[in-house]
Amino acid sequence: MSWRDILGADKSTNNTNTHNSQNTHNPYNKGNSADIADCAEENSKLLETLAIACEGLAITPKEVKEALAPEDIEDWRKGSISIEALNAFARALSQRREINQGKRPAHFTKQATCKNCGPVWLWFSGEVLGCPWCWNRVADRPIPRPCAIYCADCEHFNRIDHPHLGHCAKGEPEAIAGLWGSDRRYCDKFITSSKQSTGIQTDTSKDKHEVKTPN
Repeated sequence: MSWRDILGADKSTNNTNTHNSQNTHNPYNKGNSADIADCAEENSKLLETLAIACEGLAITPKEVKEALAPEDIEDWRKGSISIEALNAFARALSQRREINQGKRPAHFTKQATCKNCGPVWLWFSGEVLGCPWCWNRVADRPIPRPCAIYCADCEHFNRIDHPHLGHCAKGEPEAIAGLWGSDRRYCDKFITSSKQSTGIQTDTSKDKHEVKTPN
């Protein structure tokens, strides 16, 4: 995936930066050994540019370079990628790495609700059909929660032959008898149950969002 795909840039955009003087008319020819020195110099210039783009971020120029697609490097060689775009790309990579590690990015300060992930941290509040944390859910990575959740609302809560007790399929700490469905905890393993039952209700077959209307 290229930087344009990640940042949603218009592929027709071609803003040439005049300060990029490297080989705009003479692209590197892999079959020409005489260009090896030029390639090394070009690589050094790219890393210098990425060092500027990575200032203040918890990511290295080398890591950003490894994430660039071949067409990205070609665009940079032609002067089509601005330092601002590279900085935005580096920020996106750094944020994605934090999320993959189950860490909340600093600007994720609002509580939101994802249809698939449940309560999550985002940069805005409200309800969403999908969110950046969905990748963690699919990959079975932790998702930090902005609020306590009910065990009975979790997909990993396995009920036993008891109306209120069950065990955590992810091995979260619990008493010998198990967990109460009405237990509330901050759990990064929580995944919204498709059954949508709540730990407070004794009749778990009812949807917790059900609204009764007068007869």
